[in-house]
Parts: sequence; structure tokens; C-alpha cells
Amino acid sequence: MVINLKKRKVIFENLTGFSFVLPLIIFIIIFLLYPIIASLVLSFFKWKGYGEIDFVGIQNFIKMFTVDRYFPTAINNSIIFSITATLGTILVGFILAVLIDLKIFLWKVYRFIFFLTVILTVVVTGMLWLRIFDPYGLLNSLLDALNFTNLSRPWMGDANIAFGIIVFVTIWQYSGFTMIFFLAGMQNIEEDIYEAARIDGASTFRRIKSITIPLLKNVFAVITMLQLIFSFKVFDIVWVMTAGGPAGGTEVLGTYLYQVAFRKSQFGGGSVIAVIMFLLALIFAFIYVRVLGYRRMLKG
Repeated sequence: MVINLKKRKVIFENLTGFSFVLPLIIFIIIFLLYPIIASLVLSFFKWKGYGEIDFVGIQNFIKMFTVDRYFPTAINNSIIFSITATLGTILVGFILAVLIDLKIFLWKVYRFIFFLTVILTVVVTGMLWLRIFDPYGLLNSLLDALNFTNLSRPWMGDANIAFGIIVFVTIWQYSGFTMIFFLAGMQNIEEDIYEAARIDGASTFRRIKSITIPLLKNVFAVITMLQLIFSFKVFDIVWVMTAGGPAGGTEVLGTYLYQVAFRKSQFGGGSVIAVIMFLLALIFAFIYVRVLGYRRMLKG
């Protein structure tokens, strides 16, 4: 009798715990697992969003890699964007965090200003910088006023320049996000360590190089992973500023997926892009975990 009561108690406790996580499990199945499986299945079909669905096998994949002329550009731009935007936001965010941690003049004001860009919506940010880089915008007007008319140009009309501007705007907006992570990590470093280094005659640069950076290795690892994932699936800032133009030169996988699926009504081709995005993100994560020793760093 006592054993049965204990079994019932264990079962009840397990069911209670399961009931708490059940909503999360349902959410993951409906909004994460199901869309992934549905996209994978749909990538083998030809469908316009209405009417009949025709099975075409791997023809959508073959067409995307051999016939489509914008798809290679989208992959290339996505990889370049994810790497450059990640490195840029980490570098700038770390520098800003160091300046604030050193408590430079008006450092509390700077902390607020640097983070202010993060809370701006992407649409506002994109439109703001479009006004600056417009052919008749602030930048060209300033260059003309300074007699540098030869430097004026339609900045967003050149694909290479426009893509670089998008990366710059992304770094400008999200460096405050990485800054907060670094500041949180710096506040956990014991002040006694810095004081001992000062007594030994270590300069500010030496303390940052030999103390701050090594002790923040876990923070660097986490931020790098978050920024890579965020940057690789970018859509909004590119769509607001160029919509993939000019002539498809700034297309990334996110914007091209929208173009193919919703503008061309090729949902099979759009699903192919979604599957490839998922696989590439998975590969990046695997490489980062295995090659760069992410798990070892976290054990630290």
C-alpha cells in the first residue's frame, strides 16, 4: 500500500511538472517544428498558393542552383552580411562598453545614447538613413556645400555601395545591444584584479588586453552566436532600404525568399530558400560549436 502511494505521488509530481512545460512544447511544435517540416515538404512541390499542387521532386532545388541568376547573389550577400555585421557590432559594442566602463566624462549619458538606437524600429532607422543617402539628401548636400561635388553620387544606386551602407546601418543600430552584454560581463570582473594590475604598472590598454578580453571569452562566444543567427536571417533593414535592389545586387536570402514566394507566387521555390537558410544556419552553428570550441569555452 505504501509503495503504491509512493508511485502515485511520483506520477503526480511528474504530471505536474509536465503540465507546466506542455504549453511550451505545443508552442514549439506549432510555430517551429511544423513550419520547418511543412517547408521541407513543400520544397518538393510546385504550388502558386492556390489551385493544384504538383510534385516535382528535386526540380525546385536544381532550378534554384542552376537557372536562377539571383540566388547565388543572395547566398553570397547573406554570408558576407552575417560575417561583417557580426564582427562590426561586436567590435564597436566592445569599444563602447570599454569607454563606459572606464567612466569617461558623461558616461551615463553616453550609455543611454548608445543604446537608444536599439529601441528604434527598423523602418524608422532605414528611412532615416535613406534620407541621408538620398541623391538630394543630407550627405550630398553637405558635400556640395563643402565644394566636394565630385564626391556626390546616388549612393543607393550602386549595389556595392548600397550593400556597404546597409551593413554600416546595421552596425550603427545594434552595437548598443552588444554593448549591454559586454557591460554586464565587465561588471562581474572583480575590481581587485584591475587594482593589482595598476599597482604592477599595467596601462589601460594592457589591462583590457590581458584581463578584460580573456575574462569575457564566454560573453564573446554567446554574442557571436546570437549575432550570426540574427544577421544571417536579416530581412527588414534590407527590404526597407533597397528591397533587394538595385538590379538584385543587395538581395539576401530573406528578401529573395519573399520575392520568390509572395511576388512570383512560387511557394515551392520559396520553400527551397527557407530550407537552405535553415541548413546553412545549422552548418554555421555546428562549425562554431565544434571548430571554435564553444562548449569548451563555456566550461571555461
